Amino acid sequence: MKKTLIFNIIGKILIFEAVVMVLPLFISFIYKEKTIYKLSFVITMSVLASIGFFMNIKKAEDVAMKARDGFVIVALSWILMSALGALPFVISKDIPNYFDALFEISSGFSTTGASSIKDLSVISKSMLFWRSFSHWLGGMGILVLILSFIPESKDGSTIHIMRAESTGPQVGKLVSKVKITSRILYLIYLTITVIEFIFLLLGPDKNIGVYESILLSFSTAGTGGFAVLSSSVVTYSAYTQYVIGIFMLIFGTNFTIYYLLLIGKWKEVIKSEELKWYIITAALAIVLIMFSIRNLYSSFEEVFRLSFFQVFSVMSTSGFTAVDFAKEWPTLAKWTLILLMFTGCCAGSTGGGIKISRLIILMKTSWQNIRKMINPRRVSVVKYDGNVLTDDVSKSVQTFFITYIFITAIVTLLISIIEPDIDVLSNLTGTISCIGNVGPGLSMVGSYGDFSFYSSLSKLIFSLTMITGRLEIFPLIIALSPSTWRKK
Repeated sequence: MKKTLIFNIIGKILIFEAVVMVLPLFISFIYKEKTIYKLSFVITMSVLASIGFFMNIKKAEDVAMKARDGFVIVALSWILMSALGALPFVISKDIPNYFDALFEISSGFSTTGASSIKDLSVISKSMLFWRSFSHWLGGMGILVLILSFIPESKDGSTIHIMRAESTGPQVGKLVSKVKITSRILYLIYLTITVIEFIFLLLGPDKNIGVYESILLSFSTAGTGGFAVLSSSVVTYSAYTQYVIGIFMLIFGTNFTIYYLLLIGKWKEVIKSEELKWYIITAALAIVLIMFSIRNLYSSFEEVFRLSFFQVFSVMSTSGFTAVDFAKEWPTLAKWTLILLMFTGCCAGSTGGGIKISRLIILMKTSWQNIRKMINPRRVSVVKYDGNVLTDDVSKSVQTFFITYIFITAIVTLLISIIEPDIDVLSNLTGTISCIGNVGPGLSMVGSYGDFSFYSSLSKLIFSLTMITGRLEIFPLIIALSPSTWRKK
């Protein structure tokens, strides 16, 4: 364990967080907010910069890292960024309770979109900006962005950081250098965000100006779902809902697909099993929900739009709501959405959930095992995108799935013990929402619901669950394991 190297990189991350807080600070000046809002960012920036500076006083001589180091760096960085990123809310007293503020910023960075705020109208412009901007930073990964600036180790070991923070079972470099890969990813990410911003700004909604377009684009890009209004996007026009819905689909797609399109490798895109099943799963869910809610609305267009929007909102784990589906929709439609909370979207996207690629691999390996039980002498291999899957990848996916379900069950049980008066559907779907980084659940945490009624202890557990889900479980488990820190 190279503790000095770990502290150096985490220190740089905290300094970076201090730097990006210049943007919400700038917003507070634009809207001429009270001095306390400016001070809340200045104080937090000073704390972050000071801690980051002290963590870099002693420099690491050896900058090569192992996979374990990458997991620890990512996990501790996300915990510290959330713990300190909550301070502006507390200092400004927009969210005076620290655990509420921690829940909010953890939800932001993890791109979950669950909220502890009942009424967004009482929150300042700068705090709303910081809240939504955290989605954008967390979507592609903060450390992935840092990798595009910090010097790359000669042995290329910084790929361990990217693998620990990126989503999905298989993460590699698009090109030979990690730094170039991270720059390509963020350039694609930024470009699509800007395109969505333009579409929203040019739309017919008079209450969507530059500020609102930026925040909605941040939240869509990070597939987070923090909105400007407490009613999410319910009051917006059909045009705006279609724009956000389409871009949720786009940001839920593996970003490698966009890189392959840019370099003209169309055949590889067409052969992508994950993309194919992503579209098929979404299409089947849309048809199923449309059938379920066909009698609730006056026009086919509205039935299709709301089905399309909510399917991609849940599947991409964005969490925007265009309708109060928790109360208005029938059981079939609601359970379809709950299943989509588990599936999630594509690996290498900004979305959460188990991921389509893992489910494909899981189904293929399970089917192979069943066939071997029928005919033990049968020799067969499992292929994914035309490539033979190794036993390591198959075992990794199976381990992830079992651990994912186990954590979901344990957290639901813990929350139910802490909150005996809250119904099991709220606790269960709230947990599924947090670990899958989805946002809304059912019952009390439904479309128009929030997590404000939970105790501070429950919010702390949910905060860790959201970060665990965003980092795909293993980095946090490895970082918190005593054996990781023992000298070997």
